[in-house]
Amino acid sequence: MRTFGQPPLAAAALALALVTQASAADKPDDAFEKRVRPVFAKYCERCHSTASGKVKSGLDLDTRETVLAGASSGPIVVPGKAAESLLIQAIRPGGSPHMPPKGQLSDQEIATLEAWVNALPAATRTDTAADGKDHWAFRPLTRPAVPEVRGQNSEVSNPIDAFIRAKLDVKGLSPVPPAAKPDLIRRAYYDLTGLPPSPEEVRAFIADDSPAAFEKVIDKLLASPAYGERWGRHWLDLVRYADSGGYHSDINRPNAWRYRDYVINSFNADKPYARFVREQLAGDEIAPDDLDALVATGFGRHGPSNEDNMGKGTEREKYRLDELDGTISTTGSAFLGLTVGCARCHDHKYDPISQRDYYRLLAVFNTTVRKELPLPGVPEPKADDKGKKPVGPRIMALVDSGPDPRPTRLLWRGDVNNPGPEVAPGVPSALVSKEHSFPAPLKGAKTTGRRTVLADWIASKDNPLTWRVLANRVWQHHFGRGLVATPGNFGRSGSPPSHPELLDYLASELAANGGRLKPLHKAIMLSATYQRSSRSDPTAAKVDPENTLLWRQNKRRLEAEAVRDGILVVAGTLNPKMGGSGVKPRIRPDLLPASQRNKWPAVEKEGPEHWRRSVYVYVKRQLLFPLLELFDAPTTTDVCDRRTESVVPTQALVLMNDEFVQDQATRFAERVAKDAGPKLAARAERALWLALS
Repeated sequence: MRTFGQPPLAAAALALALVTQASAADKPDDAFEKRVRPVFAKYCERCHSTASGKVKSGLDLDTRETVLAGASSGPIVVPGKAAESLLIQAIRPGGSPHMPPKGQLSDQEIATLEAWVNALPAATRTDTAADGKDHWAFRPLTRPAVPEVRGQNSEVSNPIDAFIRAKLDVKGLSPVPPAAKPDLIRRAYYDLTGLPPSPEEVRAFIADDSPAAFEKVIDKLLASPAYGERWGRHWLDLVRYADSGGYHSDINRPNAWRYRDYVINSFNADKPYARFVREQLAGDEIAPDDLDALVATGFGRHGPSNEDNMGKGTEREKYRLDELDGTISTTGSAFLGLTVGCARCHDHKYDPISQRDYYRLLAVFNTTVRKELPLPGVPEPKADDKGKKPVGPRIMALVDSGPDPRPTRLLWRGDVNNPGPEVAPGVPSALVSKEHSFPAPLKGAKTTGRRTVLADWIASKDNPLTWRVLANRVWQHHFGRGLVATPGNFGRSGSPPSHPELLDYLASELAANGGRLKPLHKAIMLSATYQRSSRSDPTAAKVDPENTLLWRQNKRRLEAEAVRDGILVVAGTLNPKMGGSGVKPRIRPDLLPASQRNKWPAVEKEGPEHWRRSVYVYVKRQLLFPLLELFDAPTTTDVCDRRTESVVPTQALVLMNDEFVQDQATRFAERVAKDAGPKLAARAERALWLALS
């Protein structure tokens, strides 16, 4: 059987002769009609011809133009490069998928098609990478000038307001008045900590008439450990965090929580974003002895997995590549706001990301392995009397297997059985002005260093996507919607920015201050735009019903964790303990049988150990915690860059009848009685302040 890319000598000679004849005597259309079309008519027209009435997979082989247009899954021909063309791969003996399904082209017929493809001028190629480089999100980041606008100090208090007001002025709109102080402090508390303020904190803020009153509240909240618990949860949505693997066995991941705690601690420390990126993508390369850096590499391991049923041989390799696909897709979406994974089987349908780009990213991760590493400096437990050695604490990590990179081939249609040409590591061509260099490992290196190169490129101040995406995510969680309404898709099928100059201003600020989020939070929250009331205005609503121009603050529903945590705060039962293994509160007994593996324990009565913040609730893929799932907590199967906001009757019914809610309501009543004493009026006042603050 002939091997890929190595036709017999006679066929090669024939191919050369055919190329010479075609280029000397035939126009492109003539070469197709005289030499290629008869081959397609003989083998393919029953399934791939408009004339026959069948165009399977969207592939029409009737004309030169339709062949070059390709199938619904992408191009089948790379002009000038027969060896890289799916058409040629499929017709060779042993090709997978093999075409035609029954039968085999002769060596001469294969050589004819190879010669035609090689003779095609490269200009006829639809080059996805070259197309769309001028897309707004890929352009270099600039710091736009702050517009000069008219307005009172209460309407334009910082540059953010100037950008917003400039857009409002164009439409002849005026912003609504500021929010009342009780509304404003509640908004700030939930935005930064996910918890409600206490009545005492509300009263103190109302009584503080100083110009810096709200700034003091913001500073206090940004310094609170609850800040990291709130904003860490947003990041965990992006990485598909879970404490179990999912699928049939739903295997427990006893060390996953270390990554969750790493994220929370990173936000609380206001870790520079460039460092945050580098640790997660290449922590083992940049700081192999640092616990945080090793834990951070768990970034690439939080998707669904099936470790006890990975198959053998080719199936095992397919499983490995599927796992890496999750890592690549999450990297693209979380850091760059691009759906890179769509290019695994064919060139991206909308964005300038070619299939080759995808596999160059695969070459970056292809030598990684999943390991449970011992904690640095922690002695391993000793064997017991029977010689059995227990497993000590571990780090769920994704690390390099060594300095010798595994060869990476492009896979036609993403099929492990259908390898194409070998590719080198790289980044999407449309995102760089010249080829990005991935140097070979230095002598004595312990890893390939490829992930460090990728992380440095992503975290560079010169990478416009990184900072635009991050600035947009921060804005999104303060207003309920990003300046780009599709936070995980900055590509051509995503939404354009409503305020492109403001987005670039915020992104430039982030890049300039080292990617620290807390100053950006403060700038946004001190703006008049953020502090506006959410009340509607009939005139503005008629012109801008979606509030895209931000003439008011958006009304937002509390997220699932804030609903549960708020109940615990009001009842006075919230356990502030941070970190550690996930907790498993009570679940209705009739739901427990749904979890056949890695079973959730039956809890008859909850106590303080169960009443910790919801970010610490064990995330079990086979049985998501019902109260959180009901209020749209993510499924953890895919990257969640924007939660759904459902409104269904069962939400109200659960808040009335759920055993947890009823238990906490009883404790709330006990708290009110203890705080206010026996008088009914005092109890009513205390209950209202606690519940409505």
